[in-house]
Amino acid sequence: MAVIDDGQTGEFLKQTTAYGINYKLDGISHLMERMGNVQEQLRIIHVAGTNGKGSVCAMLARILTEAGYRTGLYLSPAVFAPQEVIQIDGRPISKEDYTAAVSSVQQACAQMLEAGLRHPTSFEVETAAAFWYFHKKQCAYVVLEAGLGGAMDATNLITHPLCSVITSIGRDHMAMLGDSVEKIAQAKAGIMKPGCPCVSSAQKPEVMETLRAAAKDAGCTLRAADPALLSAYTYDGRHSMLEIPDTGDGKTLRCPLTGACQKDNITCVLETVRLLQEQGIGISKQAVRRGLERVSLPGRMEQIARQPDFYIDGAHNEAAAYCLRETVRNCFAGRRLVYIIGVFADKEYEKVLELTLPYAARVFTVTPDHPRALDGQALAKKAGRFHPAVTYAARIPQAAACAAKAAGADGVVLAFGSFSYLGELRQAVRDGIW
Repeated sequence: MAVIDDGQTGEFLKQTTAYGINYKLDGISHLMERMGNVQEQLRIIHVAGTNGKGSVCAMLARILTEAGYRTGLYLSPAVFAPQEVIQIDGRPISKEDYTAAVSSVQQACAQMLEAGLRHPTSFEVETAAAFWYFHKKQCAYVVLEAGLGGAMDATNLITHPLCSVITSIGRDHMAMLGDSVEKIAQAKAGIMKPGCPCVSSAQKPEVMETLRAAAKDAGCTLRAADPALLSAYTYDGRHSMLEIPDTGDGKTLRCPLTGACQKDNITCVLETVRLLQEQGIGISKQAVRRGLERVSLPGRMEQIARQPDFYIDGAHNEAAAYCLRETVRNCFAGRRLVYIIGVFADKEYEKVLELTLPYAARVFTVTPDHPRALDGQALAKKAGRFHPAVTYAARIPQAAACAAKAAGADGVVLAFGSFSYLGELRQAVRDGIW
């Protein structure tokens, strides 16, 4: 098989962005048919939801790795590098393997065009590349994060997951999924498959009612994460501290994923692990502990510098903003807090501003480098309704430098909103802009 080089890979992937979003399964179905439907040979744990998907996926994958299984992990979106969304045992796909995977997908795309079919989208290409790579590397298990929604998401091509997992559901992507949490829950529940059990994180009553009805219609069992799986949970700016009664040792475990939202995420993970154990998959108590202690997920309440303490997070919708607000209250009370915010225009960013801005001393807005980005000047005007000290920064490195100065050495800078600008921001901080 001819393999395209890195330059050709980048050019091909850049071209696929022109094909937009296809919220149907026809494109990925045609694509994977031409790639031998290798996804049908993978043992998959499929995860959908509004918030917490990445954290739950990362923890599940790390636990399976610590249990001794070669484990693939597919995440979205990429925050810092394209290769980070496709991992095996915590290591992103190499550039060489990425090139080979994309080359294989490109050839299948060419066959589709010859047959008069539309060209696959970027997400369909990326998903197909992940399936191809995990099959080639003979992964024992794959943890697969849904992209948009569930029912019509490209990842939902799979027909027989080991189990489905649904994390916290809230208002996001309403134009595609529906204008209520019930409609959004119905779309997410589309990953349920007949005879395949499903685990749900803690949900609002109306959401859980929708999920239970969907499970009945799909012919699958639904189990809610049991709060008793955690006997204690606290967190600070760097770790979650928890106790798991099932381990029987009474020792506090320190997980690098932190914040108010992680309690429900961890409980969901523990319930899923219990289900996998019931299916005969060997996962020891020690593997669970090591997995939670060693998990890594950059860009989620990640501390990237000190003096001032500098954090980045992808909170971009109402539910995530509630969690971020609680995290700020718990971790940074009494300290000077400065925000950097960049958002997409199609998000409910005004609700995010309303919930979070009262806790900041200063606010800086930026424009993410993305077609869907809201101009930072427009965001500053909106933010000015909720805070008296809002400044637009024309460049992201400038925002980082100004925010650090405004916070002072003993203060805190928190950058959040769209994932799309966090990579540039983190690089600016690493380059020593102050």
